[in-house]
Amino acid sequence: YDAGGHNRLVGSLMALNAINADPDILPNTKLVFEYIDSKREAGSSVQGALAHVTDSFAGTGADVVVGPASSGPSMAAQRLLGANGIPQMSYSASSPDLSDAAEYPTFFRTVASDAFQGKAVANFLKDDLEYTNVCVVTSVDSYSAKGAAAFIDAAGDIGMTIVKTVELSEDGTTEGSEDAVALIADSQCRVVFMMTQAAPAGMFIRSAAKAGIMGPDSGWLWVLADAIAGSLPSVAATAIMDGNYTVTTMVKGEAETSSVIVPGIEDGDAFTALLIGSIGSIPLAPSGADYDQFLVDYEAQASTAGTCGAAPAELTDDCACDQTKDSAGNLLFQRDHDEDPATPDMCAGFNYAGEDAFAPNSYAYYAYDAVYAFARAAHELVETDGKTSFEGSNIIDKLKSMDGFQGVTGMIEFETNGDREVGTGFTIQNHDGTGFNDLGNWDKSTGLTYGDEVSVETIVFSSGVGSDFKPANKVLKMCTPDDIDVVVEEECSSSSKRIASFAVKVDVDGEPICEEGNAPGQSPPADVELDCEYSPADSAAGFLAYILGIVGFGLCIVWMLWVAMNMNNKVIKVAQPVFCISFAFAAAVVSVSNIFFVGKNTSGMCFLRPWIFNIFFDIMFGSLFLKTFRVYKIFGNKSLSKVKVSSFDVFKTYFVVLLVDVALLAGWVGMEGMEAVTNTNVLESYWTYETVECNSAEMFEFATTFFKILMVLAGVYLSWITRNVPDKFAESKWIALSIYQVFILGVVGLLVKMSSPKSLLLVQGIAVPVACIATCTCIFAPKLMMIKNPEAYEDNLKTSQNTSAGGGSGSGRSEQEYEELLAKIQDLEEENAKLKDGQ
Repeated sequence: YDAGGHNRLVGSLMALNAINADPDILPNTKLVFEYIDSKREAGSSVQGALAHVTDSFAGTGADVVVGPASSGPSMAAQRLLGANGIPQMSYSASSPDLSDAAEYPTFFRTVASDAFQGKAVANFLKDDLEYTNVCVVTSVDSYSAKGAAAFIDAAGDIGMTIVKTVELSEDGTTEGSEDAVALIADSQCRVVFMMTQAAPAGMFIRSAAKAGIMGPDSGWLWVLADAIAGSLPSVAATAIMDGNYTVTTMVKGEAETSSVIVPGIEDGDAFTALLIGSIGSIPLAPSGADYDQFLVDYEAQASTAGTCGAAPAELTDDCACDQTKDSAGNLLFQRDHDEDPATPDMCAGFNYAGEDAFAPNSYAYYAYDAVYAFARAAHELVETDGKTSFEGSNIIDKLKSMDGFQGVTGMIEFETNGDREVGTGFTIQNHDGTGFNDLGNWDKSTGLTYGDEVSVETIVFSSGVGSDFKPANKVLKMCTPDDIDVVVEEECSSSSKRIASFAVKVDVDGEPICEEGNAPGQSPPADVELDCEYSPADSAAGFLAYILGIVGFGLCIVWMLWVAMNMNNKVIKVAQPVFCISFAFAAAVVSVSNIFFVGKNTSGMCFLRPWIFNIFFDIMFGSLFLKTFRVYKIFGNKSLSKVKVSSFDVFKTYFVVLLVDVALLAGWVGMEGMEAVTNTNVLESYWTYETVECNSAEMFEFATTFFKILMVLAGVYLSWITRNVPDKFAESKWIALSIYQVFILGVVGLLVKMSSPKSLLLVQGIAVPVACIATCTCIFAPKLMMIKNPEAYEDNLKTSQNTSAGGGSGSGRSEQEYEELLAKIQDLEEENAKLKDGQ
C-alpha cells in the first residue's frame, strides 16, 4: 500500500476499463475485480491468495489473479493459487526462481526475468563503461538474492570481478545498513550494483550518504535495479531523515583525518539530489502508438487525490478521500493503513495530469498488459474455441499457445514456463540529480541501443558529465604490512646468505591489491640479506669443513695403520698400542665430523652431530687420558709395591668416561630432543620468515662442554705429574702440547660461539682437523723417530736417568732399568694370560 503499488493498480484499472469498453474484446463479458493489499509480505500474500480462492466474488473465487508485485510474495501466493489451478500473472516479480514451471505451474509474468536484467546491467558496465570490477548489495528476499545471483553469474561470464558482496535484511535496519556501507566503503570497488526491495534500499542510501559514498562529488557509481529505480517514492520513504552527518575520511598515505558536513536527507528533493550520477535499470520503457495512447488515457483519468493534500495524507473532518471501490465495495484510495480503527484512514490517490501529476512508473505498463493478456486468452476461449466457462487450465493452455499480441510494453508472447522473452528487455537510465533520464534500451539480441544524442559522453556521473568523470574501475587501498609478500630464498648462497625480497600482493589478474604509501609498512623495502641458519657445502666454511675434515681423517688413519703395522716393535709396545689405535681412529672421526655440520638442518643431522662429536672426542681424548693414567699408576708407585693395571681395568675407567657423556646425551634426547624445529624470525619490524634450526638445549650443551673441560684439565694434571717419566712410556710433554692445543682452540671456539655463532663452523672447520692432525703428529712422530733412529734418540734421553715419576730424585734407577722392569712386567702378564688360557 504505497505510491508505487497504487500506480500499478491504476495501470490494471485502466486496462480493465478499456476492455469493458472495447466491443472487440469479450463483447459479451464484463470483467470485475477485487483488490487485496499484499503489503509486499509473503504472509499477507498467502492470506490474499486464500481469500481469492475461497471468499472473493461472493464465495465463487477468482478466475485469474494479477500480482502481487514482488517475487517472494508471488511465490508464496502461487503455492495456493497453483494448487487450485488459478492462473496468476505478475507485472514485476522477476526472480529467476519463478521460471520453474514444475514449482510454479500456473505462474506467468509480463516482466522479464532478472536473469535478463543481470545480463543487461553487466553488459552495459563492461561493454559501454569498460568496468571490470564491481561490488554487489543485495537482500535475503527471493527477488533480491536471485536477481543479484543472476547479475553475478552474468558478470562472471564476461570476465568481470565481484570485489565484495554484502547482504541486507529483508526489511532493513539502520545498524545493518551502516555495517554494510562500511564494508563497501572499505572495499576497492567504486561501482556498486544494488538489488534490494525499496525499504532496505532507502536505509542503505541514508547510511551511504552519511558515509560520504553517495551523492554529488562522491566519486562512486551506483547501479540501481528495477525495484529501486522504478520505485523511488517508496525508497525515499525510508531514506529521508533530518539533520546533518559528519563524514570522516582518511587522507591517503597520512595518519590524519579530515571531516566534512553532509546535509541530512530532509525531504524528497534532498533524496533526489543524492542519486546524481546513478544508473537505473527498469523493464523496457514502452514506445510506439500503444504507449502514446496509454499516456493519453492515463492523463485523461479523473483525479483520485481527494482534498486532503499530497498522498499519503491523513483523512480529517475537513477533507475527503476518493471513494472508488472494487466489486466487493472495498475503497481503493482510502485505506486503513495500520489496521487500527481508532486512527484516521489515509488518502493515497493522486492527480494524473497537471503540474502535480504522478507519472506512471514502469510497472504500471506491465500491469496494464497483464490484464490484457488474460482478457485476450479468455476472448479466444469464448469467441474462437466456443468455451462457456473460464476454467483455469483452459486459460493457462491458451496463454502458452496463442499468438503474440502488441501491448503497451511491446510484443507479448509467453514461453511454456510462463516467462516472457519476446519483446522484453530493460531500459538503462541515468540520474542527473533531478530525475532519471533514458540512455537507451537493451535486449539480448542487440545489446544497448542509445537514444538520440545520447552516448557515454553525455552520461552524468557524480562529479561531472562525460567519461573524464567516470569513477575509478578499482581504487586500491593503502598498503599495510599484510598486503606485502615476503619471499625468502630457499637455498643459501656460497656466501652463507639468502635474500629476502618484498613485493605488493597481486590479484588473480596480476594487478596490485593496494597502493604504496610513504609511511612505514606501506611499501616494500629494499631486498634484505639474511644470515643463513646453516652453512652450504659451497660456502667457505663448508668447503674448509670438507677439505680439512677429509685431510685430517686421512692423516689420522695413516697414523692408525702405522701403529698397527708396528705393534710388535718395542717402542710401540711400551706405548700401549690399543690406546694408540683407538686414539688415532677417534681423531680421524672427530676430524671428519665437521662434515655433518655442513648443509641444511634436519632432524637426522641434529641428532648425529652431538653424538658423533662428543662420543668420539671422548674416545680420542680418553685414550690419551687413560694411557697417561696407566703410566701414572705404575710409575707413580714410589714404594715399588706390586701394582697391576690390566687393560680390563683401564677399559672399565674408559667405559665410565663414555657412560657420563652417553647419559648426558640421552638426557638431552629425552628431555629437550635432538631435532630440527621451525623458528619464526622478525624481519624489518613488520614481517616474519621461517628458518629450520636444531632445537636449543643450553643446559645439556653446557653440561657436555663442561665435562670435556674437566677431562682436559684432568689430562693436564696427569701430564704434569708424569712429566719425568721416560717418553717411551708416557710422552707427557707431547701429550701436554696436544692438550694445550685442544685447550686453546676450544677457548677460541667457545668465544666465537658466544660472540658470533654464524662464524662458528668456519672456526670449527679449521680448529678441529688441525687439533686432530697436530695431536696425532705430536704423539706418533716422536715414536717414528725413535724407531728410525733408536741410538740417537736413546742418547737424548740420558738427562732423565735419575728422576722419578713423582718429580723427586730418590729412586736412582736408570731409564734402562725402568724399561727392563716394564718389559718384564708385560712378559709376566702375557705368561700369566697364557697359563689361564691353558687351564
